[in-house]
Amino acid sequence: MEQDMVISMVKKKLEKGINISTVICDEDTTTMSRLRQNVSHSITKMSDKNHIKKNFTSTLYSLKTKHKSLTTRVIRYFLKCFNYLLAQNKENPSGIEQGLDALGKHPFGNHSSCDKTWCAHVDDPTKKYSSLPYGKPLQDEKLQEEVMSICSRLKQNSSNLSRLGSTQGNESFNKSVSLKAPKNHHFSGSGSLNYRLAASVAEKNSGQKYLVEVCTCYYFIQFITVKVSMMI
Repeated sequence: MEQDMVISMVKKKLEKGINISTVICDEDTTTMSRLRQNVSHSITKMSDKNHIKKNFTSTLYSLKTKHKSLTTRVIRYFLKCFNYLLAQNKENPSGIEQGLDALGKHPFGNHSSCDKTWCAHVDDPTKKYSSLPYGKPLQDEKLQEEVMSICSRLKQNSSNLSRLGSTQGNESFNKSVSLKAPKNHHFSGSGSLNYRLAASVAEKNSGQKYLVEVCTCYYFIQFITVKVSMMI
């Protein structure tokens, strides 16, 4: 259903004369394949940064059972470093690659790929790690091999990682709709569905003040209706 919706929306925009060259989406290749087949082969894909981060975090959590040193605190540290290297290397694939090299070495006490602009250990190797247990580098060599393998795979996609987009606006709207029309209720068979969707759109465009505006408009119409009735 999601794939059909994407194709339908892109077609409608093109029919209105709006040029679409790039679509931001998750790592689902089927959607892009169908979009290119049914709409245009020239449309390119930009990955969503939130999905990239979630995939990276999920991969680390999948290793947690194999490595006792990979605690939740350590995973958060890896994620923080990953977020930094993405934010600091926009439109810079080579910077992404260097950052991923450092990500596989820095937490384990190897700073050969670090940059002194963000790593204080380059000038002072004895400096403590503020975010790692006991302020010391990790010692699990097997874990380092796993992390290096993950970083190596990500490096192959450095160009894409250097130009990430965001679907946060869509996710936010989807959450608003799901709160007003929960999927576990059959609102599609109810006359209230249109009002629930309209309320979500109003909240997205105007914020919570839409409630005041709607109520004000409603009572104003009621007041006018009563006045007209009295005149008649």
